[in-house]
Amino acid sequence: MKKIILGALASLLALNANAALINIYESNSSINNIAQSQAVIDNASSANTTVDSDNVFFSDWGHHSAPAFPDGHNNTFVLTATGMVDTSLYSALKFFHDDGIDVSLGSNSLYSFNGNTALKDSGWNMFADTGMESFDLLFWENGGAASVLVYGTLRDSGTSEIAKISTVPGPSSIAFLALGLMGLVFARRRA
Repeated sequence: MKKIILGALASLLALNANAALINIYESNSSINNIAQSQAVIDNASSANTTVDSDNVFFSDWGHHSAPAFPDGHNNTFVLTATGMVDTSLYSALKFFHDDGIDVSLGSNSLYSFNGNTALKDSGWNMFADTGMESFDLLFWENGGAASVLVYGTLRDSGTSEIAKISTVPGPSSIAFLALGLMGLVFARRRA
């Protein structure tokens, strides 16, 4: 019985990862397009800030009651967010952003704005129900007053909410899940 409980706990812990990986890279020069944003990332030895979040919903100006960016980043920086979106839960995503953004869902470009702008509403970007799809977002802020807000339309009701982004399971999570499941099988055989 002890092995069954330990196996179940290991499986649950592995499945409990539910946040997108967000990296923020500060820049010492202005950013005006996607290529310059990518160059900031490529030239950095590592991100200045790395956090896990179950959404991409930040604003230095409190737009839509969003909290400030992690660690007070608010001038010129690049933010990346990677994770998974459940397309059986959402039928569309909407982005509010100032300055540029590039978003992919699965292997498809979902939305892109390749320049600096005041707060902009992308409108709803619709997609098919294909289950869990990879989510990649690149956002940059040039000169302060940063906001990036991601909303989702719920497929079953048509209402909108702050979109939930899940973690891409890493090798250690997958190994931990496999170990827990093997424990369950072993315990069951011995019972």
